[in-house]
Amino acid sequence: MHIFITSFSTRINTCTLKALRVFFIVAIILSGCKKDKKPVVTTDPPADIYMTFEQANNQGKIHEYVICKLQGDTLNGVLSSLQDTTKLLAPSFIVADGSTLKVNGIVQKSGVTINDFKKPVTYTLTRADGTNKNYTVNITRYSGLPIFYLTTASPVVSKDNYVTGTLKVDVNDSPYQQDVTSIDLQIKGRGNSTWDMPKKPYRLKFNKKTGMLGFPAAKNWVLLANYADKTLMRNAIAFEMGKQFGADFTPSGRFVEVVMNGEYIGNYYMTQQVEVDPNRINITDIKTTDNTGDAVTGGYLLELDQRLGEVNYFYTTHGLPINLNTPDNTTTDQFNYIKQYIQDTEDAIFAANFADPVNGYAKYINVDSFIDWYLVKEIMKDNDAKDYSSIYYYKDRNGKLGMGPLWDFDLAAGNTNYSDCQYPTGWWIMNSTWFQRLFQDPAFKAKVKAKWNELKGQKLPGILTFIDQTAKQLDLSQGYNFQRWDILHIYVWPNPVVTGSYLNEVKYTRDWLSQRINWMDQQISTW
Repeated sequence: MHIFITSFSTRINTCTLKALRVFFIVAIILSGCKKDKKPVVTTDPPADIYMTFEQANNQGKIHEYVICKLQGDTLNGVLSSLQDTTKLLAPSFIVADGSTLKVNGIVQKSGVTINDFKKPVTYTLTRADGTNKNYTVNITRYSGLPIFYLTTASPVVSKDNYVTGTLKVDVNDSPYQQDVTSIDLQIKGRGNSTWDMPKKPYRLKFNKKTGMLGFPAAKNWVLLANYADKTLMRNAIAFEMGKQFGADFTPSGRFVEVVMNGEYIGNYYMTQQVEVDPNRINITDIKTTDNTGDAVTGGYLLELDQRLGEVNYFYTTHGLPINLNTPDNTTTDQFNYIKQYIQDTEDAIFAANFADPVNGYAKYINVDSFIDWYLVKEIMKDNDAKDYSSIYYYKDRNGKLGMGPLWDFDLAAGNTNYSDCQYPTGWWIMNSTWFQRLFQDPAFKAKVKAKWNELKGQKLPGILTFIDQTAKQLDLSQGYNFQRWDILHIYVWPNPVVTGSYLNEVKYTRDWLSQRINWMDQQISTW
């Protein structure tokens, strides 16, 4: 709860000041049940308005005493309730003697006049001397992020079996479009190590394709928990980087609050599922009848995954486990085709003439796609991206092998204590099986350098700005999340540091990435 105490215009008389002193004392007492322990005394210039929202004047709508904090010409208040409300509220206010407040020309009465605070409301204050000043009143419910209310027929306890349920979407104070707000669905757990953590990630499967928070309609969506990532944003940072770099089929996401069966379970990152779809991985949807000629050449979605998470998989001669994600019902001809294509690709990479621009590896791979994927993963220094898991490839019909989409970054950017990925210096992805060989080609290395030099002017500094903006966006949400999951002061596997606060977690990650980018820039400049 924000407490705002400031000096008022000298036009306020002595009696009013005495009344204000009593008012502030009462306000401080009433605010004792809120998260702020002490009143915050501002040093802003003298102001001539003070606004609160009181339970007595808003029966059945609010259950707390809300004091608005003045920032410039904006009065900001926060309702801590997760329950939906029309926000038709009557504020109480104090203004200097002789001043009046109006909204759209209507005189306001303190504690009586009702306004709709779903959107910011502009109050015009007319002083005794006839001068006017506009104040914008902005009331945020909870964190201001969209709120997902999930109701399930039974507890979600499995990554394998779906549970039926419904999702109600409240866009809250966010700017996102949501036409359908009540959605029938199935839900199950997801993830590998993340599923074993207290805060669980989930897979949502809608009964009908539905657009979500401004994203195109689809059935499959993911709720990433980011439990071990105490910034809550490493995946968002990587996806933003991927979009800025032009990495193929980078997913999009939104931060949301999630309430499951009446219980608040934290801040989540809702993302698009990795799947072949015109609005996601836009490649040819191969059918079971596509077994010969051009038809059998695509499209395929594959994952290098040591866990062997798919039914159909094979090993290359260099020991890389390639899982066939799509198509689901793979025919023998399709399996044999893509297995041979991947092996031909690997053979070309390790051939004596591998650097030949016509008959070498460039005959089989989309070099630019590989470089864009590589740079994001190398900057983030994702531990699993060195031949372990979540390494996606795609091959469209009559196309070359490309890399993407990017995925799985909660343990990246210095958030791993069991490998050299903890440190912002040193190459990582460059030392993986295929990339180690590709970097032996001077032409490939030159293309990586050219792309880096293209990015470092604006794109890379923009990532650090994105971190700052996202931390600001999550300011309220992270507070609620870490009230629910009180882990900022304790070790969570595999954190290399325990910083003790959200802002320190963000600073650690931002500093780590800044050092990483500087180190890579110094190395690449010598090529």
